Amino acid sequence: MKFVTDTLLAIFLCSAFPLGAQPLNIYTEEWSPISFSIDGKPAGLAVQVVEEIQQRIKNQDPIRVVPWARGWKMLTEQPSTVLFTMTRTAEREQMFTMIGPVAVGTTNFYALKNSGIKITTLDDAKRAKAIGVYRASVEEQLLIEHGFSNIAASSTPLLSAKQLMKHRIDLWCNANLTAPSILSGAGASIDEVESLFTISANHLYIAFSQGTPNEVIEQWKSALEAIKADGTFKAIYHTWLPNDAPPMQTERIGRTN
Repeated sequence: MKFVTDTLLAIFLCSAFPLGAQPLNIYTEEWSPISFSIDGKPAGLAVQVVEEIQQRIKNQDPIRVVPWARGWKMLTEQPSTVLFTMTRTAEREQMFTMIGPVAVGTTNFYALKNSGIKITTLDDAKRAKAIGVYRASVEEQLLIEHGFSNIAASSTPLLSAKQLMKHRIDLWCNANLTAPSILSGAGASIDEVESLFTISANHLYIAFSQGTPNEVIEQWKSALEAIKADGTFKAIYHTWLPNDAPPMQTERIGRTN
């Protein structure tokens, strides 16, 4: 009798909590205006997009704003984990499944205006005294790949911006999408710096860890496609980046889970 009862309970649980409905661990970072926290609550362009997806697929798992290094660790170690936004790279395509893009931009070297620094090649930047960058970010990875040894990694993008304004570093490597907001947090303005060199284009995605059910990823992708088709995505994008053109295509790239 106990065997029958246990069997019926197991069947009930499986039907009540289908594979696609299992909880997701959802992480993002402090990277305004794309994602950040206000009074402990997540906000920003990508946060609004993800919340819209969640509303349409009836997912209520909380979004947690954490340091990028922690989110990365969770994504590489836990199944059914989501991290956004992630810059697309060939290496990351081998590690994760991604849908998007949810934003596009560039990675640039910034210097204080009238600094006298001239950069026309990556080798010019390698001669700078120090380049500030967010630790464990795609920008730091990019510099390492290009053989830079003058990297001054910081625990937050804000700290790097402050170091630039205080002349403690010569260059700051950061995405154009977030530079104005980060500088504002440092008590400065984008008008006080200048972009000297663009290293690469950034296409930002929502990433899913290995072991995330395929039907969950497809559900998120379909919802993102719908958001872009009905104008919701464009409205969200222009709320945060009014002068930028939103990426209207949607694709799934990377691993097949």
